[in-house]
Amino acid sequence: MSQSPAPSTTPSPPTEQESLVSVISWKAVLIGSIVTLALGLTAGRLTAGLFAANLGAQAGILFACMFVGSFVAGRVSGRFGAIQGIAMAVIFILIGASLKAYNEIDLATTYGPQVLGPMDMGGLILGDLIYLMGGWMGGWLADSRLARRND
Repeated sequence: MSQSPAPSTTPSPPTEQESLVSVISWKAVLIGSIVTLALGLTAGRLTAGLFAANLGAQAGILFACMFVGSFVAGRVSGRFGAIQGIAMAVIFILIGASLKAYNEIDLATTYGPQVLGPMDMGGLILGDLIYLMGGWMGGWLADSRLARRND
């Protein structure tokens, strides 16, 4: 009697279909981004007078909006919610950096480079971390709720 070999316990290398890009549900990312943008604009308008000088409260609002949008993206995708949330955060960071660069280029060409103050790297990194953490945590919560429902 011959016995068939036991299945290998080592994971096989990912194929092209299993790459990170194919894991991202762009529809879910778009829906979550729209939710985040709508919440952010609404919350910004409603609290503009209250938190104009309070950067911590503004960061908390950004975090909450990204968290909710990423949760929505994770639920819509039905899988890999944390990756959907991080994809959303990266897109928001790239769009925000592009808009800021465009405004600064416009200011520098109109009034000269002296109007641009020193770059605030601490604020830049902190803002990016707020987006990334909100995106990851919202997506993670969607993942954990889907896992509980399936158990």
